[in-house]
Amino acid sequence: MTEADAVADATTDTAAAADAFEADLARDLLAARDRRETVRPPTQRTGEFGLDRAYRVGAALDRSLQEQGYGLLGCKVGFTNREIWPRFGLDEPILAPIYARTLRLARPEAEVSLAKFRAPMIEVEVVFGIEPEGDAPNGDAPGAGRPSWVSLGFEIVDCHYPDWHLTPADSVADFGLHGALIVGRPVNREVPDFDERVARLDRLEVRLLRNETLVARGRGSDVLGHPLEALEVVPRLWPRFSDAGIPEHGLVVSTGTMTPLEPLSPGETWRVEAKGMDLPGLTMVLTD
Repeated sequence: MTEADAVADATTDTAAAADAFEADLARDLLAARDRRETVRPPTQRTGEFGLDRAYRVGAALDRSLQEQGYGLLGCKVGFTNREIWPRFGLDEPILAPIYARTLRLARPEAEVSLAKFRAPMIEVEVVFGIEPEGDAPNGDAPGAGRPSWVSLGFEIVDCHYPDWHLTPADSVADFGLHGALIVGRPVNREVPDFDERVARLDRLEVRLLRNETLVARGRGSDVLGHPLEALEVVPRLWPRFSDAGIPEHGLVVSTGTMTPLEPLSPGETWRVEAKGMDLPGLTMVLTD
């Protein structure tokens, strides 16, 4: 055997081992999700698990869920607070799928069971409905489209690692930490001042209340400086977890949290209020 042959064989063996590791990890995470259990984070299993491998695992999980009837509806943008990027070695946010089965509407209240979640927490986010690229005005980023509606939303994030010990790569692999998205009453493009409202989203202030007790505050500017900035990363990151193009029907995009993570328990009522612009609040009542 020549040296070149030996190198080729070693490279093939390494790739096969990586593929097997990622397939095993995907099976472990699917089982943990189904059983509400935890697994060891992948970055603790191997010293070579970065975002590229994490997105491959995320894509495998996405395919599995879609085979189970989870219709792809949109995506969530995560790690949108630039101040924490140096700590995690990041230079951009992360992306993960949202499905029809994981989205709920609050008009203005929604009742949500926590029975299927392992360690749920809440985030307050700005949510956009995005028109397909073909309807976007000239000059928009390719594939980005434009907002057709905007609302406040609660994302229930969930983690299948012990005590929420994770890195961004661990997060991407664990379904992007997405559990559910509760979407409030939208403001639609037909509203005369829609564009002005969207342009002022960086001035949005939110108050998060649990059982009518204030627990957190946040601002639209906490999301990459402006929630609209989250839309710019979607067409760039989308191919990392999906070979398919952005759906022709457009997307629901949740842009990243404006408030610190807060744990959830059955029996609680959560409410968010908006200040600084006219955007309807919403309420979520939690059950077992």
